[in-house]
Amino acid sequence: MNKLVFEIDTISDQALQVMQAIMARETEAKEIMEDGSGPLELASALSDFFEIAATIESGQAMLESDDLTEFGAYGLDLLDRLAFLVRKLEIMDHRDHISRIFASLAVWLVRREAILDNLEGAADGFGMLVNGLVEPQDLSEMCQVMEEVIAATSDELQMDQDQSNPWRPWRVINLNHGIAATRSLDPVLMEKTFEKLSRRLPHDMPGFFADGKRQMIGQNVPDEVQAVMNRYADKWSNSLPH
Repeated sequence: MNKLVFEIDTISDQALQVMQAIMARETEAKEIMEDGSGPLELASALSDFFEIAATIESGQAMLESDDLTEFGAYGLDLLDRLAFLVRKLEIMDHRDHISRIFASLAVWLVRREAILDNLEGAADGFGMLVNGLVEPQDLSEMCQVMEEVIAATSDELQMDQDQSNPWRPWRVINLNHGIAATRSLDPVLMEKTFEKLSRRLPHDMPGFFADGKRQMIGQNVPDEVQAVMNRYADKWSNSLPH
């Protein structure tokens, strides 16, 4: 359940499964949707979105980057509404599906040169997926995919000007990116990721690396992995961003 999927038909099928669970509780869902629409309208909009996405994937339709960015924003907004209903209806057995759908669609979009301005669902989704992974190779692959998404976010998000919310998506996805790199036990990947993380979230680095160093104490990790973490922890221990 923690692997991403990259084909739009598979992403669509997973969204359909979630939508069916919501439709089974249509009356409750309609009461939750205060705008007067209903889950059937959301289901129709999602179906239309994935139908268009399938034509893009197959090459039958072409969108310029700006148009694809707008199209992607619309799709992610639909998924936000889907996830909202899952939370409100407490359909807990589909939370993993939602995580994977968000992350998978984000990757699908950025691989077609869309720019992401809505990271909330993808950030939370990647966080849950990273937490569910155990094998270093899986974590390494997830880390590299996360970098694709992070690198394709909008300039406004990357500027990270409003840092008042510790749960802001830019911070969440980047910290989980760093966690995935650390748990991959790949010193080269750790080095690359930590350098990017240091530029993206400088205010969080002293705590992040101090915590990473502390958690490695007494654990059976390779010396070269420990060395990378120790070096960054020492670098940031008395260093605050100017």
